[in-house]
Amino acid sequence: MTPEKTNNSADATEPARYVIDEASVLGRNRRILLATLVQAGAVTATATYVGCGDSGGVEDVSVEMPAEAPFNMAALVTMFAERGVFENGEWQTTIVEQQLSIEQALRDFADEVIDVVHGGWENGDGGSGSVIFDCQAGTVRIEHTAYFTDSDYEETTF
Repeated sequence: MTPEKTNNSADATEPARYVIDEASVLGRNRRILLATLVQAGAVTATATYVGCGDSGGVEDVSVEMPAEAPFNMAALVTMFAERGVFENGEWQTTIVEQQLSIEQALRDFADEVIDVVHGGWENGDGGSGSVIFDCQAGTVRIEHTAYFTDSDYEETTF
């Protein structure tokens, strides 16, 4: 599933937005997670990730509540997932429901959306960033930094 990248703003410095098909697994899970966080009174939820050398993933998940109200990360939420099975020489995929803790659901969503938007981010020098659920705006934002080694070779003959 590849979301459509758009930037309809006249201001070229405004970040591009990805439009996710709301009927897709990613779109459905985004809706579920935002609704769950809003219902609990959360302000934001953040999943931070880091990786390099062909490995990496979500390192931490946190939820910001108003006035330090408690948040139950272990509470269960029903999410959707694609399951694939190779049968009769071809892949068969189905969408299944699964019960996950909110913490695991946020981790899984972040892993998937990072892979969709920045596929291969963990390879080579890697990268890091945050997936931020803004409960008031009803959006999910990725703040991503890609790491790379730079070299500038120059040869001059006189």
